Amino acid sequence: MEAAAFLEDSGRARAARCRVCLKRAAADPASDEAIHDLRVAIRRILAWIAVRNALLGPDPRLRDARTSLRALMAPLGKLRDAHVKRDWIRKIVPEGDEPSYAFAVQVASDVLRWEARVQKRLGARSTRRLRFPFPKGAGGLGGQLEAAILAPDLLGRLECEVSKHLAAALDPAHPEALHRMRLAFKKYRYAAEVLLPLFPKATEETANRLHAFQTLLGTIHDCDVILAEAQAFRRDILGVAMESVLETAFRRLREERFREFHEIAGTPESLAGVFGTEFRP
Repeated sequence: MEAAAFLEDSGRARAARCRVCLKRAAADPASDEAIHDLRVAIRRILAWIAVRNALLGPDPRLRDARTSLRALMAPLGKLRDAHVKRDWIRKIVPEGDEPSYAFAVQVASDVLRWEARVQKRLGARSTRRLRFPFPKGAGGLGGQLEAAILAPDLLGRLECEVSKHLAAALDPAHPEALHRMRLAFKKYRYAAEVLLPLFPKATEETANRLHAFQTLLGTIHDCDVILAEAQAFRRDILGVAMESVLETAFRRLREERFREFHEIAGTPESLAGVFGTEFRP
């Protein structure tokens, strides 16, 4: 299948899914699942646009849709972050000291605040009128080439972007490096998802492996965010010097997940195992 035809079909499927998720989230912005599903649906369209631009060249008709989706992701991201913090706190800190409790109350307040903002945003006319144009023409040479010829090169470049962060990410004292690696891997994973049907060796297990590694990086990042915010809240707002029960619990969880990360991707060779061989030309 030519690249233009393949991408048009996959884009329309993602747009249809996003419209369903948008309607569901607008009806119930307090639903963790609805907000999560909408964010994933938007990420998949943004990944599709990035893949299309890389293979066929930029198309101005997609620019407005991408801008609108990115703007919508901002409040959705704040709400999802609040949901994640609340759920982690519920899961691993059922009881704690006063600083832990006070921070949990603040997170609960953040959830309510962002739910209200998201509800307003999703109900806005501009959001309801959001459209996803899927131009058939190609802006580059890719339109006349088989998508399967172009895809390995694109994924190879994205894989290199992930790999270049590995050495720094393996230092537990530099969470910002792991965060950069996580963002780069997220681009790789969603691009691979778009292109998955082009690779006969790629299966559902391939997609699950990439998702599991992204989840692992995400959990470590969640711990880093919660630890930084809880520490600042305890120290700057409450004026308490001793680490809270909540911080101790998340520090232990972070250490556990980081060891798992190190075991899975602690060397360039083991990281190559995460990417696998299914997408090799």
